[in-house]
Amino acid sequence: MQTIEVQSAGISDTGKLRTDNQDQFLVVELTRSMIVRSGSLQGENGSKLSGGTIGHLFLVADGMGGHRGGSEASMFAVQFLANSILNSTSWLARIEPLIEDAFIEEVKGMLENAHRAIEQRSKTLVGCEGMGTTMTLAYVAWPRMIVVHAGDTRCYLLRKGELKLLTRDHTVANEMMRKGQLSPEEMERSHWSNVLVNALGAGAENVFPDIYKLDLETGDSIFLCSDGLNKHVADFQIQRSMTEAPDPQRACEELVLLANQGGGSDNITVVAAKFIAPSAAKNRMQLLVSSTTSESILQDLAFPDSEMDTLDEDPKLKDTEDEIPDQVNLKDTLDFSDIEKGSDD
Repeated sequence: MQTIEVQSAGISDTGKLRTDNQDQFLVVELTRSMIVRSGSLQGENGSKLSGGTIGHLFLVADGMGGHRGGSEASMFAVQFLANSILNSTSWLARIEPLIEDAFIEEVKGMLENAHRAIEQRSKTLVGCEGMGTTMTLAYVAWPRMIVVHAGDTRCYLLRKGELKLLTRDHTVANEMMRKGQLSPEEMERSHWSNVLVNALGAGAENVFPDIYKLDLETGDSIFLCSDGLNKHVADFQIQRSMTEAPDPQRACEELVLLANQGGGSDNITVVAAKFIAPSAAKNRMQLLVSSTTSESILQDLAFPDSEMDTLDEDPKLKDTEDEIPDQVNLKDTLDFSDIEKGSDD
């Protein structure tokens, strides 16, 4: 069994031309915890005891629909998903192969519920008609990563110095490129690159999230961003910053700076995380207590590896290579044989 240390950071910037920021991001570490209401241990009632990390959640949303509508849509979507996760027991259990599909269906259901809730709010809030948001969510329960994606926010994987785009942009230009009507270079310059065909809200009947699944390796990094970053920063620049920066925080700062230097025409949001082998000192149970409670209570308990391992040893899920019409096959573009892809569209 293996534990992992996660270094992560996120930044959202208005950019140089916009007056408001309609992007949102969230970086979450999920843990088991309990609040002591009464007991015989020395300490204060109300103390919070927290076990080790269960998983990590990374999320980027880019709102659209006018000054108020875009901000409202992205903020509401992030709040809705965070609340859904807090009230779901699935996120507090190990994601084993036999229940992974059920877990993914629950996550997709959360996005669909958020979509319907945004649509309902757009009908009742003044100035929010037709509001919507993109959403890219990466959940890591080591070593498994599940990415749920709708829109043109992106998720990248950096492995052994090589950067790979995991998601596809749900834009008219991307659809035209896949059908051979535009070259990749023409797609990047096309005005159709700003027109979405899939998002939460935006007056659509439903949202159709793409699902990506893969096993991470020690040393891997992931990078999520809104399109305000990739409009001005090329993939090789992302790769260089993620590789050369001393930590994810510095990488995020450098990339936001590059996007602003390149024009800063849109809001810029970046989230980065690196997965490294933990030091022995970190392999201990965490304890959060009130300010008046002695920190010595329980702090020397060994970290329960067998409880916190998120998957069985050497898990190998079967490849799901079912043919899906008009769907991107990741194995045509990535060199990692353990990546699986599924989608509703």
